Amino acid sequence: MGPVRGRGARFVVACAATLALAAPAHALKVATWNLLTYDTATGGIPPRQASFRTVMAGLDPDVLIVQELITQAARDSFLDNVLNVVQPGQWQASTFILSTQSAVYWKPAKVAVVNVGSFADGGPRDVLQCLVKPVGYLTNPGWFRLYSIHLKAGGPATPDSGTRRIECTNIRNTLNNVSIGGVGPNFLLGGDSNFYGAYEGGYLRLTESQADNDGRSKDPLTMPGSWHVISGYAPYHTQSACATCPSYPGVTFSGGGMDDRFDLLFSSYSVQDGQGLDLIGYLAYGNDGLHFNTDINADGFNFAVGYTIATALHDVSDHLPVLMTLQLPSKVSAASQLDFGSVIAGAPAQEQNLAVSNIGTAPADALDYSLSAPAGFTAPAGSFSATAGGPANNHTIGMSAATAGAKNGTLAIASDDPDTSSKSVKLSGRVLRHAVASLDSQAVVTESALDWGEQAPGTFADLPVRLHDQGYDTLQARLSVNGAVVTGGDGRFSIAGGFSPALLGGTGRTWNVHFDDAGASQDTAYDATLTFTSADEALPGAAPAGDLVVQLHAYTISAATGVPGPGVPTALRFYAPQPNPAAGPVRFAFDLTRRAPVTLELFDLSGRRVASVISGELDAGHHEVRWDAGAGRPGAGLYFARFATPGLTRTARVVLLP
Repeated sequence: MGPVRGRGARFVVACAATLALAAPAHALKVATWNLLTYDTATGGIPPRQASFRTVMAGLDPDVLIVQELITQAARDSFLDNVLNVVQPGQWQASTFILSTQSAVYWKPAKVAVVNVGSFADGGPRDVLQCLVKPVGYLTNPGWFRLYSIHLKAGGPATPDSGTRRIECTNIRNTLNNVSIGGVGPNFLLGGDSNFYGAYEGGYLRLTESQADNDGRSKDPLTMPGSWHVISGYAPYHTQSACATCPSYPGVTFSGGGMDDRFDLLFSSYSVQDGQGLDLIGYLAYGNDGLHFNTDINADGFNFAVGYTIATALHDVSDHLPVLMTLQLPSKVSAASQLDFGSVIAGAPAQEQNLAVSNIGTAPADALDYSLSAPAGFTAPAGSFSATAGGPANNHTIGMSAATAGAKNGTLAIASDDPDTSSKSVKLSGRVLRHAVASLDSQAVVTESALDWGEQAPGTFADLPVRLHDQGYDTLQARLSVNGAVVTGGDGRFSIAGGFSPALLGGTGRTWNVHFDDAGASQDTAYDATLTFTSADEALPGAAPAGDLVVQLHAYTISAATGVPGPGVPTALRFYAPQPNPAAGPVRFAFDLTRRAPVTLELFDLSGRRVASVISGELDAGHHEVRWDAGAGRPGAGLYFARFATPGLTRTARVVLLP
């Protein structure tokens, strides 16, 4: 037994050891523990059961490998009477393989354990092996292999050390050449090594550099030379928890106090490289560094776990558990698509926010990533990092609105998330052409006329003006008609029922124009101008559209107007269709002052042309045309006759009867 130091010195050493080795919360914790002859046949389990529960409640690992588990019944006992008593329903156990005298226990809420098996290493016990898959990680880089060992016991200067060297040579060869389920390179190897120091051949076989280093193990601690009875290594000893030991049926303690580091957890180099699945904590559970060569609870204190747990450790096994804390790999989270909506060509570049976060359970590895935008879109350049559990990083993603068209592409987030090394974000948007205001659905017409002709008071009916977003399709902005003003005409012209704004797309909109003939002077012409104002629909880049101007003309007479006499007319004129309404042919009449091109067409209420009556050049004079479409006559209803010649455009209502 070594010297007993003062309590003040013990406190300083204990605090330093605790700060250096304490594990952060919420990490994945893997432990190994030699239970010491855990055998249901000897009667040595029941007296220790309460102490096992006390230790496991404090240790609280997510994955546990144990040694000196003697029977299948013993495996069940530890699961049912210890683990699931401390944390009911939270634990599962692996198949018991007698040749290993080992088992692995785990919490299904944290990990899945598969491919449980074993291999011989040339020693008294086989090696237990399995594959551990942390919940939420779907591919190899987030998984690790786990091996439980219990090497030959015996002093460093005995043949037992040579046996350990043979065992470790075989283990190293297996790890170099065989993986579990094709998974690599991550692995943990732990258990009771019975090593007395870093100089032993077995330790060297596991940790040395060889031509094949796939199975090379790394010790989390730098402890050269001998570990046995070296007071400077006191914080890392795991055996024996008791110098004065209890007695149980069939259980033999080696005793001697805390002076050996038999129990350990090694890892692959990939688990200690600072990236992905990685070591962030390691300790001999219950060792405060202040009980060298004596009981772990000597002098009534233990600054690492408290006196109650230290006493349970003293009473239950020769060995302390070893706990390794792992950070898990990063997990990228971001929206799967961003929709920029619709904008109008020429608008400033549109922007959307892309939030990228690391949803790995803290303290998972930091998420390292970069962004790559497709043509027509922009994303910030450079490398970025997101802390697990921290706030999302917000990135501005832009879309060019220089030219019209449907914009689509895939932004890639390249990251070190092992499951999603390249996350795709679908980008979409529409850049629209400007709306086109028109008085015609077939061509861009910005000026037109409504002519009631010559009528007696009381016979003037409302005439329609129909507006269109000419050429509209899914890549053109809709037309917002926002105003209509009538000037002139002695105030007799107005929008029937008042003007109401409209948003036009593929279907035009009709406004009826009313001429108020009450009290109008006879044989008098009334003229006015109706001006519609409009703009693109309210989207980024919207701009005003050109005015649409309709000249209004009405002439009041005391009786119906007849057909003029012979001679060359002195004025352009389009007469009201006769008869109207019509059950048969309709007569259209008009005057030309000179030879000129003429079109006379009929349109239905939707603006669709249903007939072309005249299209061509005609001589000066008075003209009449009788239109009877015969079998091609459109159905009964309201139609609009549109007459156009240079200097005069008129629209008249035509009612066809059945």
